[in-house]
Amino acid sequence: MVKRWKAMLSDQSGGVALLAALGMVVFAGFAALAVDIGHLSAVQNELQRAADAGAFAGARGLWPNTLPIVGANPAPDCATAQTRALGTAANTNNKVDKAILSGGDVTVQVGSWDYGTKQFTQGCAAGTNAVKVTTRKNGVPTFIAKIIGVTSVDLTATAIGVMGWVGGIGKGALPISINKRFVTPGNEITINFTPDPLDNGGWFADPPDKASANTFKDYVENGSCPPLSVGDIINLQNGQDTSVFFALRDKLAEHGGSWDTFLPVVDTDRFNQMTPIVGFVSFRITAVTQNVGVTGTVLGLAISSGGSPGGPNLGLLSPPKRVG
Repeated sequence: MVKRWKAMLSDQSGGVALLAALGMVVFAGFAALAVDIGHLSAVQNELQRAADAGAFAGARGLWPNTLPIVGANPAPDCATAQTRALGTAANTNNKVDKAILSGGDVTVQVGSWDYGTKQFTQGCAAGTNAVKVTTRKNGVPTFIAKIIGVTSVDLTATAIGVMGWVGGIGKGALPISINKRFVTPGNEITINFTPDPLDNGGWFADPPDKASANTFKDYVENGSCPPLSVGDIINLQNGQDTSVFFALRDKLAEHGGSWDTFLPVVDTDRFNQMTPIVGFVSFRITAVTQNVGVTGTVLGLAISSGGSPGGPNLGLLSPPKRVG
């Protein structure tokens, strides 16, 4: 009898089979749960994609389709922003769980984004620069979780799109700065670059680059001016530099006699010192004349494809960007 019990205890095949069976059950449970998790994750991603697209479209809708505008820049168009945000989030290109979102599944708020506090405040005003879109899908069904009583899940996603005033521009600015007092939309001015430091504009270099004709010419011909941001200190200098005028004249000819560009703005009348950039403006150059200067028009509203947001309202917009 004792030998028989020892034999039974030493035979582990039954235990192994039991553990294997339990393991299969556990594995099947995890595999089944993965189906629900994968489905819910896919729906969540689709909700986020729809919210992102709506926020971007809404932010762009704050401003006219056709830019630049020569005259005074218009107020943000909150109604169009709302319409475009809703229409983009709830359309066939942004289906969620194989269905187009209904109007009740999308909430659109127009307001202002504060870059310092990183907070969104709802409301349509002169400083409006953002659109917040929330998408939702209630009652997303589960498949396996029903076993434990979870038959459906409510999901939401949120995105905030901003299209506001430029706080920085990319590499390649011309070496021309403009006096803030002369930044009036539609205003035609001629920057003389006279040796007298008192002027409406002048040359500049971004330190450690030297404020010299060689630097200015390099900026014009090779687009070598580094990226610039509001608050950067630049070196102002005036003077009739013939080689720079010739380089500008040739570039203007390449643009067919009308050249829209972006200039840093400084809050000073004296163009023979180090001073900070206070903003950026779009400027349409129409003539470059030796011993006279650069003539052009201050544009009222334009968009910089490579601009970063966060600057003051001087008429130059950054592209739509998601901030939340």
